Amino acid sequence: MMIVSKKLKQQILIPALLVIAVVVLGGVKILQYIKSPDVLFLADRAGAQWIKYDSEFQLKAVTGGQLKCEFRYGFNADKTVDNVRISVQALKQFQVVIDGVVIFASASEFDNWKQITDIAVPFTVNAGPHEINIIVTSKNSHPAVIAYSDTLPIWTDSGWLASIDGKNWQPAVPASQIKEAAVSREFPAAVDALIKTMPYLVVVFVMVFIISLLGSLYGDKLPELSLSKWCFEPSHVRLALLVLWAVLAANNMFKINYQIGYDIKGHIEYIAYIVAKGTLPLASDGWEMIQPPLNYILSAPLYALLIKRLELPWIVRSLRIIPIICGLLQIEIVYRAALNVFSQRKDLQIIALVTGSLLPIHTYMCQFVGNEPLAGCFISLVVLFCMSLVMPEQKERGLSFFVLMGFAWGLALLSKMTAVLLAPVLIIAVLVHTRAVKKPLMSAVTSTVTVFGFSTLTAGWYYFRNYIEFGNPIPFVDMYLSGANQWWQDPSYRTWSQVLSFGQSLIYPMYAGVKGFWDGLYSTLWLDGFNSGMISFKYRPPWNENFMAAGALLALVPTIFILTGVVVAGLNKTAVYRNAAILSLGAIALFLAAMMDFYLSFPSYCVPKASYMLGLLPCYAVLTAAGAEPFLRYRIARSVAIAAFACWGFAAYTAYFVIGFQQ
Repeated sequence: MMIVSKKLKQQILIPALLVIAVVVLGGVKILQYIKSPDVLFLADRAGAQWIKYDSEFQLKAVTGGQLKCEFRYGFNADKTVDNVRISVQALKQFQVVIDGVVIFASASEFDNWKQITDIAVPFTVNAGPHEINIIVTSKNSHPAVIAYSDTLPIWTDSGWLASIDGKNWQPAVPASQIKEAAVSREFPAAVDALIKTMPYLVVVFVMVFIISLLGSLYGDKLPELSLSKWCFEPSHVRLALLVLWAVLAANNMFKINYQIGYDIKGHIEYIAYIVAKGTLPLASDGWEMIQPPLNYILSAPLYALLIKRLELPWIVRSLRIIPIICGLLQIEIVYRAALNVFSQRKDLQIIALVTGSLLPIHTYMCQFVGNEPLAGCFISLVVLFCMSLVMPEQKERGLSFFVLMGFAWGLALLSKMTAVLLAPVLIIAVLVHTRAVKKPLMSAVTSTVTVFGFSTLTAGWYYFRNYIEFGNPIPFVDMYLSGANQWWQDPSYRTWSQVLSFGQSLIYPMYAGVKGFWDGLYSTLWLDGFNSGMISFKYRPPWNENFMAAGALLALVPTIFILTGVVVAGLNKTAVYRNAAILSLGAIALFLAAMMDFYLSFPSYCVPKASYMLGLLPCYAVLTAAGAEPFLRYRIARSVAIAAFACWGFAAYTAYFVIGFQQ
């Protein structure tokens, strides 16, 4: 009995600690969201809505400044009322006027906007018509207000009028109503694109369906028709995908305009700074100079070699070789992860490999200069180490394994700060491994210290330098909130609709992310939903837009696989790959939580980008393959699933193979 009790305690200890940590950290973050004036979250209440001026959605960033909007509403009092009180909250300063009389003016500070002000009307409100005006002044956001009263028929909604000049009035709109960007309609709708590409997709579907069905029907009777013995060994698929991906990247390298890519100007300035001054910049020296330096250090020698021989456009195009190499390395990492996790299932290895190789976020992000591909490569490598630690029936890992693991994590931290999120994943992987090989807890402590120690030796100097210079090893947040980098973008605040809604990316997928977090994530994971950071229609990437937009609907196939993989990870306790699937799910959930925190803290439309999770490519690949497994158990369902998945892969590759040359 004591042995059973001890084993039970050991089994629930780690999950219990994780639940406690999540609850505590979640509670702390919620309190921060409620109290911090920098978190612009607008929640409707008391039957009233937050309202704003009805303006077009702007993709351009706006420099810091103040905006003013006046809200007006006419109402009728059924009877004479004394001791009238009105509750008002505004983003951010406000003044309340009833029948031309100013009854309240908030303090001049902008940081007190989260306070709900209960205003006493200093006179009797007689029966009959009246008018209330609320003048709101906001800083670095759109003015918005919510007001309601228990004693008067006053509650903010679309019946109010709004004006930004005091002369021209129009109906106010709920702040939760986010317009789509007008430019999104200049790109194909998902359904229209799917119809236009259907002839190609039908050919792919029929071919793959027939091959799969024949292989399952006659593979045993006619070995020459067996796909596993004919050409579909995972190693063959790996080689084919590497070649295909390299051909795509080489084709695109000099065809795409050099000005295209997320924050491309800032990345080039960082490299040029290192070449010109022979030293690393401080985080305050430029917009992208808040980034860790490894990518720019690696790019600087090639830039220095070419600067005297080529013009800038050709230099930038040549620098794309580094992200291209990183993309190829990630394919290899995904292949190694698939071999490790699905060692007995070649079909699942292939599905994982195809997913990781052709996932659009991986394809298009590696076509431009930036630090995401390098960071993604090293984060993927660390994830591969972690997956190998959690697989069952493994041998004890030596000290050299954890040294390499720490070194890889250090390189990831020198590439992008998001790699710090891997810390709990590393700790859990080490604990699971220690338990699997039946070593004492002190062994886990030693291994963890080794990993963290070597990562600190590799990257610690950079973060210590930041701490010395700015008092913060990760100064991004402080610098963003300071005047040095003060700018804002629509929608400029957050609402529940932005956090919970989804669907725009399945209709008009381009710039669907302006609607909310999940549309932003989906449209950048499965296609180039933010146009590679370009807001100019002239300089958009020259992708094959019908295939790209159709990918929004075709991606429902691997998305269903991933969601099924989540269920399988929780329910199928006998699956050999279960631990790796749970690790993948945990890593993705952790990054999603961090992205949601960032999304709530910085209310710019461009925040929810899947590029932050580029390093989790092996996780997406493993979950997709794990979720595909139930669909492969029956002959017809298997053939349909594989054929539909092949259509997605075909469109995902074709969408980003550039045809013409872009000046």
